[in-house]
Amino acid sequence: MKFQNLSLLINLYLSLYVNSCHSYFNNMNGDIYDISNRNTSSNKKFSTQFNKINPNVEYFDVYSHPITSRYGDVYWTMMDPVRLPENIISRFDGKVLPILGYEQDQVFDNGDSVPITWAYNHHYSAYLQGKNTELVRVNKTSKDDYGQYNHGAHQQWKIIPNMNERGPYKNIPTNTLFSEGNGGESRNSFHGYPSNMAQLILSPVNFLIQPMQIDTRNRDPKYINDSVYHEGILPKTVVSPPNASYSGLLECPCTTRINKTIYHNYSNVIYDKCSNLVLNSSACFNQVLKDNTLILNNVTQIKEVNSNLYPRGCSYFINNQGYVSDIYMNNYLKHNDVNCGDRTNLYQGLVNHTFDNQNLIRLNVSLNNTNNSVYIDIEGPSERWFGVGFGSYTMGNNPYAIIVSDKIFEVKLDDHSPGSNLSQSFTLLEDIQIGGFRKIRLLRNMDGLNQNYYSFSNHNGNIPIIMAIGNGLVFSYHKYRTGTSLLLNAINSYTCICDDHISGTINSIPFQKDCLPEPYGDLLRQKNPSCFVDKYQGGLACCHHKNILLDKDQIQPEHQMTYRMKFRFYFQNYTNQHSLVRLYLQTEQHSGEYDVPKCHPETPPDQCIHSITARFKGIDMIDRDLIGNSSGARMVHVAPHCHAATCIDMELYNQDTGDLICRVEGILGKGDKNVSYDEKDYIKLNPCVFGYDEGLLEPPIINWDTNLFSIKRNNNTYGHYGEMASWQMRGYLV
Repeated sequence: MKFQNLSLLINLYLSLYVNSCHSYFNNMNGDIYDISNRNTSSNKKFSTQFNKINPNVEYFDVYSHPITSRYGDVYWTMMDPVRLPENIISRFDGKVLPILGYEQDQVFDNGDSVPITWAYNHHYSAYLQGKNTELVRVNKTSKDDYGQYNHGAHQQWKIIPNMNERGPYKNIPTNTLFSEGNGGESRNSFHGYPSNMAQLILSPVNFLIQPMQIDTRNRDPKYINDSVYHEGILPKTVVSPPNASYSGLLECPCTTRINKTIYHNYSNVIYDKCSNLVLNSSACFNQVLKDNTLILNNVTQIKEVNSNLYPRGCSYFINNQGYVSDIYMNNYLKHNDVNCGDRTNLYQGLVNHTFDNQNLIRLNVSLNNTNNSVYIDIEGPSERWFGVGFGSYTMGNNPYAIIVSDKIFEVKLDDHSPGSNLSQSFTLLEDIQIGGFRKIRLLRNMDGLNQNYYSFSNHNGNIPIIMAIGNGLVFSYHKYRTGTSLLLNAINSYTCICDDHISGTINSIPFQKDCLPEPYGDLLRQKNPSCFVDKYQGGLACCHHKNILLDKDQIQPEHQMTYRMKFRFYFQNYTNQHSLVRLYLQTEQHSGEYDVPKCHPETPPDQCIHSITARFKGIDMIDRDLIGNSSGARMVHVAPHCHAATCIDMELYNQDTGDLICRVEGILGKGDKNVSYDEKDYIKLNPCVFGYDEGLLEPPIINWDTNLFSIKRNNNTYGHYGEMASWQMRGYLV
C-alpha cells in the first residue's frame, strides 16, 4: 500500500478514535517500560501503561516526511512541518492541549519497525507548533543553550510566538519540545508523566522534527535483511572492536572525507598584560609583520631583550605617525610592572579589504581615552552603498553598524534583514568623493548611547567587524560581505602580541567548544580530545547532514532505505494540569559530547571504568526567560542521555543535602528477537519519575540556588567517540 493511502486511513481512524474516548488500549510499543526510582514502601507499582495513568486518555499518531539514506549516510536536518490531524487542530483551536507523554519509533511504510542496527537514532528534537507562531533559524550566541537547540546542530531552530495572538492563555506555551531520552534509548524508554502533569500547548497545528539518523545497515546480500548487526565497511578511524555487536559508525568517526584546518591565533593587547605569552621570536616577528602594513624600513629584525622596562613576551612600539618602529622579544620572566599600552591614551586600528578592483573598503578607527572620543574613517565605492558593523563577524548576532548610502545612518542589523535604524550618535566631519571612491569621517563617543550601540574600549584590542558593499546606492541586500578583525594599536606605546591558542574548522565549519574548567567540569583536566580541534577524532563535528562516514577510497553501496519517524502523543482535555518546563544540563559541561579513552591493556575488565563529573546550580538548568517569579522547580521526569555499548550509569545529587535525586543504569540489549527493541548491546534507559500517584516518590524541589552534582560512568574496555551525558528533565515551577 502506498504510504499516502496509509496516511489517509490513519487520519480517518484517528478522527474516529480521538472522539470516542475508549477506556483501554495498549501502549504503542508494548508493555516494555519501567522507571528507575520506584517507591519501594508503596504497596502498588506505578504503571507505565498510559491508559492506566490518566482517565479518559486519548492519542493521535504523527509520521515525519520520508528519510532516505544509503549506508554510511548521516541525516541531520530540520524536516518540513507535518500538519496534525484536522480533528485535533479544530478541537483545540484557541484551547489548551495537555500532552501526557509520547512514544516513538522508526517505521517503514508498511508499519514495520526499522531495527536500530539499520538506522541508528543518535538523537532527535521534536516539536509541536502552535498557531500564529513562526519557525526561525537562530544563531547561537551563547554556547550554553539549555538543550533548546538540538545539542550540537549546525543549523539551529526556534519557534517564535506572536505574543498578541494568545488571548486569555497568555501564560500557556505556543510550542513544546520533546527531547528527553531522545536517542537510541528512545523506543524503549518511558516518555510519560504522572497524573495532573503535562506539557501544555495552545492551538497546536504542526509537528516538526530535526532527527539525527545514521545508516548502519549492512548492504551485503547475505545480511541486508538480518536485524542482527553484521559489520560492514568501516573507516580506519573507528574505535569499535572487530566483530562488535554495534556499528562504529554511530560514534561519528572523522574519516578521510573530513577536511580539518588548524589555525594558531594571536591577539593584540593594549591594556594590562598577556594571559598567555608568545615566547618564540620568529612567531612574534612574523605576526607583527602580518598585522601591520605601516612599518619603518629599518625594522628588519626583532630586538631580543631581558629587561623590566618592556612588557614581557612579544611586543612592538608604534610611533606618533602610526608606524612600527621597534619589535621586542622580552625574555624577562620575573614580575614587572610594565603593561601593554602603558603611558598612552591614543589607540588606532586599520583594515583594508578588497573584494575586486572596483570594490574595496578602508576602515580607520582612532580612540582617545582622554576625551572619550572615537574618529571613524570609512572609504568605499561612490556608486554603491557600503557599511561596517562592529562587535560581530556575522549579521546573525545583531551588530551595531554604520551604513553609507544615499544617506549616512546607524542601524542594529538583523540576521539576513536590514534590522532597525538607530538615532544618530555621530557628528559627520567629512563626506568627499575622489576617483570613484567616497570617504566619510565621523566623530562619536567611545561609549554607545545604549546597548544597541557598540562601545569602544582600550580593554579590547581585537574588535570583530563585518564589512559589506551593496548593488547600488540605496541600502538593500549586500553584493559583497566579509567578516574580519580590527586590531587596535597603542600609539607611542607598546602593543603586545598574546597567544590565543589554536582554533580550526572541520569541513569549513568553525569548531566551537566551551569545555568548562573545574569545579564545573573535568574534561579540561582530563585533556579530553573532544575539547580541542587538533585532537578531535570523532563526534558531532564530523557528523553533519549528508556526511558519509566512509573513507575516500571506500565505495558507498548504492542501495537506499526509506522510512519515517513515528510519534504517538497521549493527551486529555485541559483541567489545569501542572505545566512542565524543560530542564537540561550536560555532565560534559558545554562540550555537548566527549571521548571515552580506552583503558590500559593490563587493567582488569571490571576496573575499566571512566568517569566524568559536573557541578552546577539549579538555575543553570533552565532558560532564564521561563523563570518569572519562581524560586525553583519540582522535578517530575528526570532522564539521562547516553549511547550504546559504553554507558554504565548516571547519578544526580543535591550537593547541599547529599541526597541522591536520580540514578539510572544503562541496560544493554541481549539480542532476544522475542523481545521488542532488544538489539544486542543497544541501550535502554529507565528514567526517574516523581509524582503524587501511588507507587511514586514525591517530586523533589530544586531551588535555583541549589548546588547539584552529576557523575557519569562508562565502560572503557574500548575507546568511544561522541559519548553524551545529558540530563534531560521536566518539572513544574514553584
